Amino acid sequence: MDDRYGIVRTLGSGGVADVFLAHDGVLDRDVALKMLNRERSRDDEFMERFRREAQSAAALSHPNIVSIYDRGEDESGSCYISMEYLPGGTLKDRISRDGRLSPSIAAEVAIQISGALGAAHERGVIHRDIKPQNVLITRSGDVKVGDFGIARAESESSMTRTNLVLGTAAYMSPEQATGGRVEPRSDLYSLGVVMYEMLTGELPFEGHDPVAVAMKHVNVPPRPPREIVRDIPKGLNDLVLRLLAKDQGNRPASADALVDEIRRSTREESRPEPEAAEDPGGTSAGPSGATRRTMPYRQRDRGRIRRGGPDLSSIVPWLLVVLFVVGVVVGGMLVLRILGGVSLP
Repeated sequence: MDDRYGIVRTLGSGGVADVFLAHDGVLDRDVALKMLNRERSRDDEFMERFRREAQSAAALSHPNIVSIYDRGEDESGSCYISMEYLPGGTLKDRISRDGRLSPSIAAEVAIQISGALGAAHERGVIHRDIKPQNVLITRSGDVKVGDFGIARAESESSMTRTNLVLGTAAYMSPEQATGGRVEPRSDLYSLGVVMYEMLTGELPFEGHDPVAVAMKHVNVPPRPPREIVRDIPKGLNDLVLRLLAKDQGNRPASADALVDEIRRSTREESRPEPEAAEDPGGTSAGPSGATRRTMPYRQRDRGRIRRGGPDLSSIVPWLLVVLFVVGVVVGGMLVLRILGGVSLP
């Protein structure tokens, strides 16, 4: 690496590459240095994939895409990519640490990811591996999409090569899972899974192995997010389900169109279900799935006129007071009249 980069510490490791916090001595700045591990460095396919990541991301310029600064090989022949260092960790780290996000924050994160995808799709690049692990958080709390390692041009979007299915099973679109043609809407499906996880803290599909999970993406309808978290706005719930449509044609038309739909859906506030509002002293599910007591019907409507006639229980005390006052006044007048007719000596 020509002594340009000094390794500070490890940021993460995976089956393909390791990521280090490094200092760029030439430009005097911290960078994230992604290095293909030695085993993969001997694999021509992974070497090509690694080079493609640098080329794909370097060709994209957008505030919500991680910037690529440099690429090359070290003295051992291992490839590396120097990229923007984002100290906030990944979106996956945030969800794992703090749990689900509020609907408003989840919507804003989805808008920023959609913006990054829109820029990539406009250049004919499909990410193919959108997941929280590839969404990085900046110091200001914004997000940026990284890891274009399996991105390919739309014209080369056949999903299999030597029977290899690329992507991550938990976030994989049905067409990816079956080796079909991958299009920009495939990225939107994966973003739908990310939105589902942000809103509920859960994945729509889980299984004992990646193949079982992938087949659920193909065959099983997802559980609506609002069945897990009641305070998710209905519009946002419905949009997530549209993103998770098995048929690409039923998903939003583009990343730009998705941004507009997210903004529209977040204007709708969550409303309690009628059953919960009229539950006579029963229970209803709270946002976390726990139950809470609802206010009894009679207590909630105290002081109101109900169906079937007025509630006289609240009127009787006042009638008694009025009758008492009237009695005092009338009695007093009679006493004065009697006294007025008596002569004093």
